[in-house]
Amino acid sequence: MPAATVDLLIEGGTVIAFDGQEHRYLEGGSIAISGDEIVAVGPGFAGEAKRRIDARGRIVIPGQISTHAHIGAHEGPRQLIDSGRRDFIRSSFLHFLPASRSGRPGFLAPQDARASLRYGFATLLRHGVTTVLAFAPAGPRDGELMLEVAQEFGIRLVWAPIVAGGRYWLEDDGRVVRELDDAGGLKSLEASARFIETHRGALDGRLSGVIALDEYYVSTPALRREAKQVARTLGVPFTLHFVEQHREFFETMGATGKTPVQCLAEEGLLDEATILAHCVYIASHRAVGYPLEDDIAILGAAKVNVAHSPVAFSRRGLALESFSRYRRAGINVALGTDTYPLDMFSEMRMAALMNKFADNNHEEAPAESVFSASNLAGAQALGRPDLGRIAPGAKADLVVIDPRSLTFGPNPDPVRAIVHLATPEMIDSVIVAGRLLVDGKRLLVADEDEIIDAAARSSRAVWDGHAAHDILGRSAAERFPPSLRAWTE
Repeated sequence: MPAATVDLLIEGGTVIAFDGQEHRYLEGGSIAISGDEIVAVGPGFAGEAKRRIDARGRIVIPGQISTHAHIGAHEGPRQLIDSGRRDFIRSSFLHFLPASRSGRPGFLAPQDARASLRYGFATLLRHGVTTVLAFAPAGPRDGELMLEVAQEFGIRLVWAPIVAGGRYWLEDDGRVVRELDDAGGLKSLEASARFIETHRGALDGRLSGVIALDEYYVSTPALRREAKQVARTLGVPFTLHFVEQHREFFETMGATGKTPVQCLAEEGLLDEATILAHCVYIASHRAVGYPLEDDIAILGAAKVNVAHSPVAFSRRGLALESFSRYRRAGINVALGTDTYPLDMFSEMRMAALMNKFADNNHEEAPAESVFSASNLAGAQALGRPDLGRIAPGAKADLVVIDPRSLTFGPNPDPVRAIVHLATPEMIDSVIVAGRLLVDGKRLLVADEDEIIDAAARSSRAVWDGHAAHDILGRSAAERFPPSLRAWTE
């Protein structure tokens, strides 16, 4: 039974509540919160509350879960939309990730790491993401900076420093080459496992671990097997970037005679605790054109999870084929916020639209399925039945949307409107673990203007330093010409 007096009561709104099986509309609903947990959901609440939020005219949804994110100001990718080297075949990260073999500064060397992280976490919260699985190296002070900033913003973080099975090098002739390093990968795996064990329960219980192997393409089968076994031993999810590059499929086929999906299956990596980030270039994809193997059936039989981030791929002219096909096969498709602006509303909308185009069917990717991918599917991928739902016993992670705008407008179906019309500017309040972090469309935990100004300085330093990184000494504007020429007299 709920306590007679709860800490927080949200009442009067349209609540997207969970009945134990699926989301339901609860008009004029009440959500009672004690501590970090929801204790009651229903048409009314008879007890007292220390604090109340009047949600009349608002829509209350579960906190969104991003199952794949690179948290920061994305100083590099901001320059790559509609641009970049053609020979990278849509893999835009190859423009800024590789280290210079001859020792030139990296693309992001001038970055202010703290300012970039603060901008990323602030963006996630303001965009309604309450739980995020982060892909990142340890960074400054062996991961302490990441934890400090996550603590400042109060978000729920799934993270441990990535396991790197190799690296990319930028050669002086402009080539980018891959180098495998099994010994280094095992060393970073040990460090990641130590981090998870050392920091269990950190961030007031909001931190949980994950074994994140940076890439399938930059790892060996032996390292992948060992990383998955460590994840099993620690009881945490296992994730990796998987077939996000065109060449991954064909080089794997050439070397093994099997598709990358078949290789992962033989390595014993596919199960309900594995999250494949992207998983785009599989046998049936039109950009691959190898219909002789049914990769989707293999993935579905294993009930694997896919972290789908459609915005990044749509900008490179590519789509998953498709959200609906994967789901029908039994794959748990969750959503990620892989690229700037770390916005789940954009990801939901693009997931729906790109699926409709990919399958040439306007009924595919219905709004309720896409919406659930932003919450329930993410919770399933993380093995957290206490997240992604508004129900008694769930963690009190909630987002309050103010739909009163010309963009959203009067709409008889809130979920359809959220998927196709909502924007982050409509988020009025964000609650994580019962704590109000955003209210009145402003961050409560930090100064938004200061965050934006600091990120702008970091970005300018990165852009201004591009000539020192570039093998031809070109400025950022020369390497990535602006859309319009400057006015000249």
